[in-house]
Amino acid sequence: MAYLQIHGKQHPVPAEGLTVGCYDGAALRLSGDDASARAVVTLAADGSAIIRRDAPNAVVLVNGVQLGDEPSPLLHGDKVEMAGEELRFGDVNQGGSTQFVSGAQVAEMARAKAAATPAKPTLARGGRLVSLTDGREYVVPDDGVSVGREVGNDVVISSSEVSRKHAEIVPMPGGYHLNDLSTNGVFVNGTRVEQKQVLGRGDVIKIGPEEFRFYADQAKAAPAAPMAPAAPAAAAAPPKQPEVKLHLESAIASAAVSPAPAPAPTQAPPTPAPAAKPAPAGRTPLATLEIVNEGPLKGTKFEIHSALTNVGRGAHNDVVLADESVSDSHAKIQKRDNGWYIVDQESTDGTYVGGRRVQGEQRVEGAPDVRFGGIKMTFRPVATAGDEGGGTRAIAAVAVDQARKSTVDKPSAPVVAETKKKGCGAMIAFIMAAAAAGASLLAVLLSTGH
Repeated sequence: MAYLQIHGKQHPVPAEGLTVGCYDGAALRLSGDDASARAVVTLAADGSAIIRRDAPNAVVLVNGVQLGDEPSPLLHGDKVEMAGEELRFGDVNQGGSTQFVSGAQVAEMARAKAAATPAKPTLARGGRLVSLTDGREYVVPDDGVSVGREVGNDVVISSSEVSRKHAEIVPMPGGYHLNDLSTNGVFVNGTRVEQKQVLGRGDVIKIGPEEFRFYADQAKAAPAAPMAPAAPAAAAAPPKQPEVKLHLESAIASAAVSPAPAPAPTQAPPTPAPAAKPAPAGRTPLATLEIVNEGPLKGTKFEIHSALTNVGRGAHNDVVLADESVSDSHAKIQKRDNGWYIVDQESTDGTYVGGRRVQGEQRVEGAPDVRFGGIKMTFRPVATAGDEGGGTRAIAAVAVDQARKSTVDKPSAPVVAETKKKGCGAMIAFIMAAAAAGASLLAVLLSTGH
């Protein structure tokens, strides 16, 4: 049975759907007087639930992401926000008691405890979890997030392998700490956590059958102690490397300077590269990509001027996203006769359109959120008068020869104009001569008549 929970009370979702909002007649009436706050939760034939807006200007958030024109699927534990109220979606069929994983499986996966200092330390801000299963993003607030099977958790995983409250991630001095509260354990980068662990940027957290990638603002690594007094410069060189949080660089600029993908740590810090390739002068873009991840690069925009655009971490791409969650050749954005398509290039962390992972390719409807690994962006097509950039047109050689021949044989505009002028002069002269002859004839006739 599917339900929406608010203020500790569960409201079942009937077969005909459940209307929610601040208006009279709503099956689930919310407090407040915003009549535009309207949504409907319905059930599909397979029992899955979806939510959609019931008014064009309704503001509905699902796990902190605003719902667009298209409906969104609801999973066990999803958070819905409307008119200042917070609701939780649940499914009693996905609850139950915790099942123990076999001791042999735990023993096989358990390893030595990881080092206390992560490879990529973070600050205690900007924390977020990105699901590697469905691409959903969960922001870690100042009081932390809890993960478990119960609906009351911030991140809900509907699996019998997951405890009711399985783990929590909280900001602490020196970064974010993961606390294991479970029976079956939490694994970070394949190693089982022993009660608690400091997380690093890009760590993969496995809880039951689900995996999440952790991100936060990156901290500068502590300077390494020199290995020998004679070489202090070599030991101090790595800390001079500039801090990189989510660096975007131009593919053409880096390829023209050197074939190497990145400068060596001992080189001088490079000049910051532009966020996107220079746009062709005077051309209107076919579409735009804009970063919506929280952080200093939020709002960075890329313009798409070609019907085929490559996205990835490698410098050969048109849109370069230098982040560890993005594959070297991650995806393609393609404009076809019937619309825009996003094609996944068998990326490791996946490509998502509207929160759903792309299997092969996916047609883009409207202006949805797209995600390349952990980089969340908004894709917006630009309406154009013609089909600019829709494809390459080939001109046959015989057509070129005929065009050249016709250009030579055809008189130019000034010659035609001069011919017209001469023709007009001759006509005027003829008319004047005829008038003179007529006048002489008239004079003769008059004199004869007298």
